[in-house]
Formats: sequence, structure tokens, C-alpha cells
Amino acid sequence: MLDERLLALAQRLASDEELVEGHAAAEITVEDAADIVDALHAQLDDATAARAEHAAQQGMPLACGPGCTGCCEELVLIFLPEAHAVARWLMRDENRAAREAFLEAYPSWKQRVGAAPAELAATYAAGDADEFLVRHVAQWRRRILCAFNRDGLCTIYPVRPLLCRNAHAVGTSAHCYGDDPSGEPVVHLGARAVDAFVDNVRAFNRAAHHALGGPRREPRALCDEVHRLLIDWPRRER
Repeated sequence: MLDERLLALAQRLASDEELVEGHAAAEITVEDAADIVDALHAQLDDATAARAEHAAQQGMPLACGPGCTGCCEELVLIFLPEAHAVARWLMRDENRAAREAFLEAYPSWKQRVGAAPAELAATYAAGDADEFLVRHVAQWRRRILCAFNRDGLCTIYPVRPLLCRNAHAVGTSAHCYGDDPSGEPVVHLGARAVDAFVDNVRAFNRAAHHALGGPRREPRALCDEVHRLLIDWPRRER
């Protein structure tokens, strides 16, 4: 739950189109941005749980579960607030094992993805939605598992990004993989209220990204940005 100051700050950033698009300046600390992200994610979890319960009552149970890694093979792009929230969580003593596992897995992941993160980020920043989708799907079909996935499970599940929290399929998970030969589309679970909330969180993330000095409209790959923050953490703590 956000206090009044952070709630007002979150609402101001998310509702100001000039801030969201990076045309105006705003101020926010890294800690405040991460705190707001954590609170918004908790609200989203409550909303998606209610959505899933309603869908199950309608005969459409979620197909997602432990070991299903289709979404984890997509290249996830995030803005700075979510990256800081993940890095902060990983730097806690109790999450040392998850941090070390990620740092061990990152070099192999980085070698496999190559230039794809920079190319996708640039396409997103350019606002070419069609080209971005083409590139995103092509990358997904390469089936490169996220460096935060270990033995089929997400090692940062409590602080996973917005995109990961909202990626729910119903019916079957058979089509959640880039090389699915059937050609059948994934049936995603949606709800207007949840979709509207997700849009609002995205607006905040973009506005806060710009306020924290991130490049205009340009996200970063989850693994790349968190890795950078972890490596820089000792200097940040001075």
C-alpha cells in the first residue's frame, strides 16, 4: 500500500502525457520508483487473481503453472523502475542464491541473444509497432530461456516485471512456444479493468524511466539492465 506522498507521485507521473513521452522533466528517487513498482505489482496480482478465478468459473482455467516456460523464452523489455526493483530485491542477503545464479547464467544468455535486445529496444523507441512485433516474434522463436529461469522456475518471481505478471493463457500452454508447429494462436486471458490498470502502470514506468534519466521511450532488456545495476551496486552504495 502506497502512502499519500507516493500515491500522489505515481498518479502525477502516470497521468502526464508529456512526462510519459519524455517531453518534460520530473523528479523521483530510485527508492521511491522501486517502492511504487512493488505496490503496483501487488495490486496487479490481486486483479489478475480475481480475473483468473472468474475465468475458471466460466470453464476457462489458466494453463500456466510451474515448469511452463513459454513466456520465459520471450525477450522481456522493461523500463528503469522495474529494473531497480528487481536489482534491489536481488541485493538483499536472503536472495543471494538467486543473485549468484543469475550472474552465473547471464554470460551464456548474453552470448545467445547477441544484438537482439538493442535492436528490439530501438524499434520500440521508434514507435513502429508492426516491425517491433515481427522482430519480437522472430526472437521468441529462437527459444532462448531467460537468465532468471532456473530449472523451469522464475528466480525473481516475487519481483518479476509487469509483462510477466500479466502473461496468462487459458485452455492449453501448448501454443506458448515460439516453435509450436500447429500455427494455433495462444488464447490469452483478458479483462477490461485489468487491461486499463496495466496501461496505467506502463505509463508510470515510462514517466519514471525518463525522470530517472533513461533514454527517451527506449526500454532495456530485463537481464541486461538488472545485470548492469548489480555490477554497479557497490559504487551506488558509496
